[in-house]
Amino acid sequence: MRTLNYLFIAFTLISNCLSAQDYSVDNYLSVKPAEIIAQNSSINEYDVTLKWQNIDAIEGNKFNCNAVKATYTTGLENDSVGWKDVSLAQIRDFRQKASNGAELPSFDGFNYKISETNFLQEEFYKRIPPEQKDLAKWLVTDAIQMQGLAWYVFDSLTFNKEFVPEFLENNRIKFENWVTFTSRYQNLIWSGITKHNDEVCAIIKFESLYNPLKIDNEQMSVKGRSLYYGEMWISLKGKQVEYAIMTEDVIMKIKSASFPGEQLIDLQREIVFNKVK
Repeated sequence: MRTLNYLFIAFTLISNCLSAQDYSVDNYLSVKPAEIIAQNSSINEYDVTLKWQNIDAIEGNKFNCNAVKATYTTGLENDSVGWKDVSLAQIRDFRQKASNGAELPSFDGFNYKISETNFLQEEFYKRIPPEQKDLAKWLVTDAIQMQGLAWYVFDSLTFNKEFVPEFLENNRIKFENWVTFTSRYQNLIWSGITKHNDEVCAIIKFESLYNPLKIDNEQMSVKGRSLYYGEMWISLKGKQVEYAIMTEDVIMKIKSASFPGEQLIDLQREIVFNKVK
């Protein structure tokens, strides 16, 4: 009889715990992101890894494969952000873990405040050597997308309901002396919850499957399309991004000094932001 009592008590406790967990999950999934107070004033630091490779779009022959490690910091003075400890290495393929390569000291102290479209101007990158400007533009733009989706799109999301931001439909972005990119077909969905850095986070999946782009300058002529997809983990307490990953695939026809007869290239990129403090 005593054994049966113990079993009954144990069963009751387990049932109550499971019920409490379900209730807790339901609470998180019913959160309205617009009601979360963003914690933008604190300093957040991210380990960033960027990998990219250029391959023959048909045959798959690899031209190069590279990896960058960097530190990205938000919440600096005057709402600025910045980069430091940037290094570049050649790797075999995306499966290889990025290691420290050649240091790029020009990025140390590359701090800035985004003011509308100032990042599209060449003057914005004046401290970066010409051969590193494409990398700088990638890093800056990827960080803007990460923060922008968290700040301006997350508020519109409801769990398990697809969302298409109208302001990103046919949104044309033109960099001075670089690429013109037209954003189309951006879809987002809050698909679940996870825990990272002791923060309960919403898992936000996003994709954009067709975005025309072109480059036409003295160095090269490019016409192609980009598709990208990924996910972000956004804190349901402070609205900061705890983790983000994006994969991009760009098919493009390129004509340049290296490819005078025009070459069809597949540029593949993967970038990860992981908040460490």
